[in-house]
Amino acid sequence: MNYITLHYLKYLVNRSVRKVYWLYSLSRGKFGKGLQVQFPVRIEGKGGVEFGKNGHLNKMVNIGISKFSFLKVGDNSLFETQCSVLITRQAKLTIGNGFKLGENARLYVHNNWLIGNNVKIETHCSIFAREPEQFGILSIGNGSRIGDHTIIDVVDNVSIGNEVAIGPNCTLYTHDHLYTDFNKPAWKGGLTKAPIVIEDGAWIGSNVTILPGVVIASKAVVAAGSVVNKDVEAHSIYAGVPAKLIKKINYDD
Repeated sequence: MNYITLHYLKYLVNRSVRKVYWLYSLSRGKFGKGLQVQFPVRIEGKGGVEFGKNGHLNKMVNIGISKFSFLKVGDNSLFETQCSVLITRQAKLTIGNGFKLGENARLYVHNNWLIGNNVKIETHCSIFAREPEQFGILSIGNGSRIGDHTIIDVVDNVSIGNEVAIGPNCTLYTHDHLYTDFNKPAWKGGLTKAPIVIEDGAWIGSNVTILPGVVIASKAVVAAGSVVNKDVEAHSIYAGVPAKLIKKINYDD
């Protein structure tokens, strides 16, 4: 038996063992009727997992749940190809009905997160704490949408209300670095952090950056390409770098 054949046989054995392990992991979870799984799907770890009825797990979904952690997903969920959910540090992720996690999206959970009903997180989104040992809480209300390629940094808390729309390619940062220490690179200075709040019905256009400590009030509109470094008033339109008040919204009677 030559070297290449031997390693190919090892590969086949390892792949078979992994498939058996994934099936075992699925058997330990609690899954509602009508769950559809397109293998290969990875569900690993010693934590708990519960899915409601009529869920879909597409190919190459990766779910990792550490010991004493828990994932609970409601009915009619969709996890698209190659998305990932990793839960660590005795954390908990609770998701309502009608949830969608898009292709190649990533949720890395280090705290207790809550996602409401009918929330859609689209393709290639990345939501996690981007500094070690600094883990905020994420909450997303019912009916909210997060567009493709959006990054949400959860070093501090991020609260997204009901029926919020966040466009594609947005960045929400809850932390920054002090850059005044001459002996350190600018990006390695001391950490500062502050929460972000986006209230009900707000609309964030594409390519918007929201900086730490900002509150975007209810039904506000932030124009595409803006950088938001201060609070945004309710029922208003903001635009620019930095974002400034353009006008108040006049509603039809």
